[in-house]
Amino acid sequence: MTSTFSPAPGAAPLTGQVAAQARMEARLMLRNGEQLLLAIVIPVIVLVGGVLGAERLGLDLDGHRPVDVLAPGVPALAVMSTAFTSIAIATGFERRYGVIKRLGASPLPRSGLLIGKVLALLNVVALQLVVPVVVGLLLGWKPSLDNPPLSVAATAPAVAAGTRAFASLGLFVAGVLRAEATLALSPTSSTSC
Repeated sequence: MTSTFSPAPGAAPLTGQVAAQARMEARLMLRNGEQLLLAIVIPVIVLVGGVLGAERLGLDLDGHRPVDVLAPGVPALAVMSTAFTSIAIATGFERRYGVIKRLGASPLPRSGLLIGKVLALLNVVALQLVVPVVVGLLLGWKPSLDNPPLSVAATAPAVAAGTRAFASLGLFVAGVLRAEATLALSPTSSTSC
């Protein structure tokens, strides 16, 4: 006689494994105060300080208002920095402490681990895009949206390609260098000291 609560051994489907890994990676990233500071707070401070400072000094940036130059530039720089730095440092220390070896013994394949890391990174990148853009709009940024669906359709692949490129570079650095060297090489780690 079989019970309705009999165990069904086996691994979860790959999509469920990747989703669980992505949720865990995102929680770890967002729980870290330094990560949030580097990913959200510093770009907002740079945007506000740059716009107010340039306006106070009366700077003319090739005929453009400072907010029109800094509002799209600061989020782009923040995305590049976070894509490289967060993946490089986290993976470097995971490698040092043997976390990656332990994950290798789990049913999650290597590709699932990488996809989970990238999905978690994309969550942080989305947050990084929303907050500075809203602050830029509050500062008076008026983006030229001649064709809004086309502008958004062009921005999303550009952000995805930039995130992919810098995350790949971060994974390369984390795989080649020791964790301390990765920390020293990461561009924003020096700003947090």
